[in-house]
Amino acid sequence: MAFQPNSTVKVLDPIRENYDNYLLIDVGSNMVNKKFSRDLESVLQRAKDSGVQKIIVPCTSLRTSKEALRLARIYPGSIYSTAGIHPHEAKSWEDNYYDELKDIAKNPECVAIGICGLDYNKDFSSPDIQRKVFELQISLAKELKKPIMLHQKGAHEDFLKIIKTHLPLMLPAILHSFTGSFEEATDYINLGMYIGITGNIYHVMVMLVVAQLMTVIS
Repeated sequence: MAFQPNSTVKVLDPIRENYDNYLLIDVGSNMVNKKFSRDLESVLQRAKDSGVQKIIVPCTSLRTSKEALRLARIYPGSIYSTAGIHPHEAKSWEDNYYDELKDIAKNPECVAIGICGLDYNKDFSSPDIQRKVFELQISLAKELKKPIMLHQKGAHEDFLKIIKTHLPLMLPAILHSFTGSFEEATDYINLGMYIGITGNIYHVMVMLVVAQLMTVIS
């Protein structure tokens, strides 16, 4: 399919028309990265100046879950944390991780479980281990009645099957950094899930998916 150079402008129209209705929350800010250690306060100020009201630091390991909670306590009301093991890190899961994540997630500064889910695009952890660790974290979210932040790449069918077995108790849920198809997004939205949009929105194919979703939602 071919697109005219100015077609991206038309694709973004439904997003621009509804912009003022949205509360801007950055749910994908990697504040635990060492590169932010020297100028974190200026980063937070720039975000505030740009209209970002709150920042959620999504975590991918036990270490980052602890570090994000520390930051959330230093910057209350601005930074919030999550607690979870990314599917890439699923192979690192140990028997004590459930209780350790639970201790972190009990804190009010920790607003969600995750990032967790399935990623079959990269072979960092086997699918079997990914599925096991994913379901354990869903169980944790249900136990604590916390929202859950999800990840899915190349595993739509298995991901959807697991999600459906835990509905409706696992909601609310947000699919972090969604880059899938309109059909996949529709499946998730029909289950009551939220979709997280990344900088990839400026890729024309992703913009088309987002524009279609905006038309459906509005």
